[in-house]
Amino acid sequence: MRGPRRAARLAARLVLASLALAGCEHGAPGGVQGPGDVGPFSATLPRRLTFHDGDDRAPSVAGNVLVFTRQGDAYANRDYAPTGREQCIAFLPLEGGTLQRVMCPHVLIVPADTFVHTWFEPVLSPDGNRIAFMWQRGPNVGPLGYYDAVLTVASVDRPSDATRTRVLVNYAEAGYYPRRADVATRISWVDASHLRFLATSESIFKVKGGGAERVTDTLYEPLAVMEVDVGTGATRVVPGADSALAYTPAPDGGIWLVRASDSTAVLHLDPATGARSPVGRFSSAVLDLIAVDGGPVAIVAPLLDTAEPEGLPRPIVRGGAAVEQLDLSTGLLLRMTGFAGPVVRIAAAGGRRFVAEVERVLVPFGVPADLWLLEVP
Repeated sequence: MRGPRRAARLAARLVLASLALAGCEHGAPGGVQGPGDVGPFSATLPRRLTFHDGDDRAPSVAGNVLVFTRQGDAYANRDYAPTGREQCIAFLPLEGGTLQRVMCPHVLIVPADTFVHTWFEPVLSPDGNRIAFMWQRGPNVGPLGYYDAVLTVASVDRPSDATRTRVLVNYAEAGYYPRRADVATRISWVDASHLRFLATSESIFKVKGGGAERVTDTLYEPLAVMEVDVGTGATRVVPGADSALAYTPAPDGGIWLVRASDSTAVLHLDPATGARSPVGRFSSAVLDLIAVDGGPVAIVAPLLDTAEPEGLPRPIVRGGAAVEQLDLSTGLLLRMTGFAGPVVRIAAAGGRRFVAEVERVLVPFGVPADLWLLEVP
């Protein structure tokens, strides 16, 4: 196949409708929500699914249920969440509508403590009875750090139950710029007993804006694909999946993988042997990867006018303005643009559909995101 510029010239281009609707959602934590604003519900796509004043991120889909992380100042000054920094797990019908429930740490942790708890990266098990997610505990005096972070597997109805499985993510990457991963992102169920995830390095920092503005934000840089045995808590690096930027299960039981050494190329990985073979190439660096209708679909980073200087680490890009589908038979790309803000995350939703986490405006940091349901044509 020819290079990415040739592929981009041959790509079909789809301009999506403007993502600029407005609304709100209300609901109490835990249990089933009462009637409220159901938002849009129509057969047309793209469709905005969440209308929270705060932040909705990290979507995953199990059947007809969308599970995601919810955070925001809309929870402040309410009895069930005294701080806008707390992150909860929310359940919503995939087609949109009323929230089914929201599970917040502040309510479900008994006895209560003084930590700020964040529950994020939620993924339902194949049978729908368990949920895997990351659990962080941090101080309530500032946002620039946390005490501990564990990959948790628990009953979907009782995520804080003492019988949960707790796994410490620990992966070290050597080299001139050594890094350590302590967070699991892009969690997926391999089967009923095993999870797969990106071992990810988390950086929490303050962004200095104009005047006295200071915005706290977080960046995640994936380092490798790992697996964990839910019963024993034992972890291992998937053979051949080191230096990983993105991955997704391939239809044949393998893994589609993108590595830092060539961030535009998709490889097929045999997780048993570590054997890798080329699949195709996107137009620019891949930020997230899923399988839609039997083919790879990726968020791609904006093309840079200049190459990065020799010897410097790979730049971290938060989100892209385009989603591309790779046609495995021809190597051509279908490019989808027109999003209201950076596309940070995507999740397969069955058939040609996927859910996108889209920030509200095209600015670098500190902007809440909404979830949208879209379809590859």
